[in-house]
Amino acid sequence: MSSPCGWIVYLVRLVSGKVPDWLPVADNNTEEKKTSVGDDESKRWRKGRGAAHKVEERAQVCYGYILEGGTRHQIAEKVSSRFNVSMRTAHDDYKRAMELLRTEQTGTREELLNQLQALRLATVQKALKRGHFQTVATLLGDMGRVIGEAAPEQLALQVPELSIQIEDKKN
Repeated sequence: MSSPCGWIVYLVRLVSGKVPDWLPVADNNTEEKKTSVGDDESKRWRKGRGAAHKVEERAQVCYGYILEGGTRHQIAEKVSSRFNVSMRTAHDDYKRAMELLRTEQTGTREELLNQLQALRLATVQKALKRGHFQTVATLLGDMGRVIGEAAPEQLALQVPELSIQIEDKKN
């Protein structure tokens, strides 16, 4: 009770048990203002989805930008301006999107190869019916390359080896 007003309030309370309305109250037991998330639980609500959902959303949008094309920096700038995040965060989102793309590509690669082979077989049959033999030869060559028939390693193994040994006449 260092202020004079504090003394007056103390004396009035002591005598009457009330504080008059005209007297300014300087209460030393006032609570501090709650200004941060750590102080005030009402500020902890994020107005909807949590941070993990926002990160996932940014990564999905970045994935779409990657499919549209552009450099890494251009895509990060688009993400940064759209979601109002830093460039570092946008680059992190780009990394997440690239990981998604890699996992998707490895998972679907075998399926795509099977679909391509089926399309080639159907095209070969149509080309044979019409007499387009050059197309048939090209498609069969492509199919052979897919299964590794004409790989350089395979061709190197198929080449015969010639070894010549020269013996001394003294023996």
